[in-house]
Amino acid sequence: MNFTTQIKWIALSALVTLAGCSTQGIYNTPIEDRSTTRSQQESNGIATPVDITTGVTVTPVAPTPVFRTQRGDTAVGPSTSVPVAPKVVLQSQPNSAVVALLETARQQTNSGELRSAQTSLQRAQRISPKDPEVYYSLADTHRRLGEFLQAEQVALKGVAIAQGQNSKLRRLWQLIASIRTDAGDLEGADKASGVARRY
Repeated sequence: MNFTTQIKWIALSALVTLAGCSTQGIYNTPIEDRSTTRSQQESNGIATPVDITTGVTVTPVAPTPVFRTQRGDTAVGPSTSVPVAPKVVLQSQPNSAVVALLETARQQTNSGELRSAQTSLQRAQRISPKDPEVYYSLADTHRRLGEFLQAEQVALKGVAIAQGQNSKLRRLWQLIASIRTDAGDLEGADKASGVARRY
């Protein structure tokens, strides 16, 4: 054996040792013939993957389904249906006490008892602070009493509460126009009338 052959043999031995085999074992290891099996699988349209390093057939595993919950959280596993309660839209019903106070205030206004009407409407406002009709009547009572600044402030609060209720907004802006006219602000009254015409 010449020097070159010895070097090649040593290099081969080192590679085989690093790979975890002995020099003798590399020649005695039987090589399994999988050509028939793979060709049969491919002819049936099934290709089974094989790990090249170990020669072991790899069985594919189906991925676990991932579901999204309503809040965007990730949930792994089978989907579970969560019943969702239907949305209930509550219709605002007029408070019977407020209706009675509005009627009392109307009668008091017709009788000239404006301060008593004002007191009744302030009670109604405390009971139902988001009723535009209460703000309209209270603002009108302030106007009749000559309290124009308070009248306009109350009417504007009514406007803020009555958003989306066009008929009530039109009445409130018409009232604001009347308040400004009585206060001598004719330009402001024209502007308020212009806003009322939009509704």
